Amino acid sequence: MKKGYDLIEVVIIVIVVSIISAVSTGVIITKGFNNDGNYTYADIAKDKNLQEFINVYSKLNLSYYQDINKEEVIKSAINGMITYLDETYTGILDLDKSNSLLEDLNATYDGIGITINNNLIVNVIKNSPAFDAGIKENDLIISINDTDVSTSTGEEISNLLKESEQNIKISVIRGEEIINFENLNFSKLDIPRVEYNIIEGSNIGYMHISLFSKSVSDQVEYALGELYKKNASGLIIDLRNNTGGYLEEAYNVSELFLEKGQIVYSLEDKDNNITNYKDKTSDKYDNQVVILINGQTASAAEILTAALKENSNAITVGTTSYGKGKVQHTYTLSSGELVKYTSSYWLTPKGKCIDGKGIVPDFIVENETKTDNEGNNYLIDNQLEKSINILKGE
Repeated sequence: MKKGYDLIEVVIIVIVVSIISAVSTGVIITKGFNNDGNYTYADIAKDKNLQEFINVYSKLNLSYYQDINKEEVIKSAINGMITYLDETYTGILDLDKSNSLLEDLNATYDGIGITINNNLIVNVIKNSPAFDAGIKENDLIISINDTDVSTSTGEEISNLLKESEQNIKISVIRGEEIINFENLNFSKLDIPRVEYNIIEGSNIGYMHISLFSKSVSDQVEYALGELYKKNASGLIIDLRNNTGGYLEEAYNVSELFLEKGQIVYSLEDKDNNITNYKDKTSDKYDNQVVILINGQTASAAEILTAALKENSNAITVGTTSYGKGKVQHTYTLSSGELVKYTSSYWLTPKGKCIDGKGIVPDFIVENETKTDNEGNNYLIDNQLEKSINILKGE
């Protein structure tokens, strides 16, 4: 009589126990494995292809003439599946790239919530310690913890803040008044992905969205409110070099501009089933919008562009966008590495697939690089200038 179980028997036992556990705990385990389809543990147990893989895995582990690194064997098998699919956006990200992607998309940092240009405060994050204390945009920082910073660089000021982190005292000049703010503490905050201002000499609002990371829709909503207070009568949304991000954030931003019931985007699955995702809010932006795009405007940024262009006649300026019309999901391996795989196509509100094609702007405009007398290169932003002229009616 043999003692214990061989590998294939152990695997079968694990599957059976998993099925029992799934039944006893409701949908949690099933959804943990299968969050967007109908492939269950019971299906796995019946899958002849998987059983063949398990048999080979078992034979190699039991009978191969050398010891096998099981973890590397499975990793190679996963890599084999990815390689077989041969799809541009499907692959495994190593640990560094996985962590970098998650940091970019989750977009948090520790601070008091100000963006500075030297000692000038150019932005204050809503609901941050600085915001709650009453610090405002255009305040000039003159001291931190009684250290004079009136002529300091932004990096020097940032380093002073990081040295303290708690019970920080900041003194600013606002107009003719010196105002002191005390007991400011670092907090975990969302990285600002939205910059905004009024174009000088006009009432045109400008908003640059660098990435659709977590909470960008909240940042856009706040920026719109601030621009409204400044009587902005038109808006330029700069999506140049925005490579995408979370689909949900692009959807939420779109809802701030569109009418309730309008299609933001649609998803087409492998069976050609199409699901429409519509605006569910009462928010609507009534002023004219111009969107700046270029060859690095991709994915979620293209979703927002198409939603506003096809629903509310937003005007597009720049060069043809990247053309990424596919949606990715991620799965985290035990190593912390991410498997990134394509799950569907997304379609514009009018049912167009822009994958590999991009969005051709209404006005194709190229920027220029020129050189001054000292040999320094500088950019002539013809795209922004064209957008301003459009909103001025010129």
